[in-house]
Amino acid sequence: MRKFFEKDTWSPYLAGALIGILLGACFLVGHKIGVSSGVARVSALIEYAVAPASIEPGSFFEKLLSDHVIFDWKILFISGLFLGAWLATWVATEQAPPKNTIWIRRYGDSKAKRYFAAFIGGFLLLFGARLSEGCTSGQAISGGAQLSVVSWIFMLTLFAIGIPVSYLLYKTPDS
Repeated sequence: MRKFFEKDTWSPYLAGALIGILLGACFLVGHKIGVSSGVARVSALIEYAVAPASIEPGSFFEKLLSDHVIFDWKILFISGLFLGAWLATWVATEQAPPKNTIWIRRYGDSKAKRYFAAFIGGFLLLFGARLSEGCTSGQAISGGAQLSVVSWIFMLTLFAIGIPVSYLLYKTPDS
């Protein structure tokens, strides 16, 4: 069984089927797959622990904490993501990840520059997703499965902008 998990790549059909099974199970119990609302809940819990008086009645954080439950399924889902990433790293072979030669050729070997660019890109992606009432996983997987117009517009816009931007960012001077 471990040999199966040590493969360099999985079949996209198997991965898609497993995500579909997880999504179906979540729908059966009345939940959707998504992460950003769990992150918002963690932020609300931190603010409540540090400065409970700063949470105003009727605010977004107050609504998130209105059920008086600390560890709900969203926080467990996020914890499962971290646990799954750790398990995947533990099971994976001891090889170093391949260097991003396209990035290095275009922008150099600075880790700080690469991390900053990744942070800005992730921030913009999450900002856009939250602006459209969800997160990338919630919009793409849960919203797409429910044929939500907002989710489909988000994902089509993501690809319509992401493909040309990635071409501009990674275009080498000789190409």
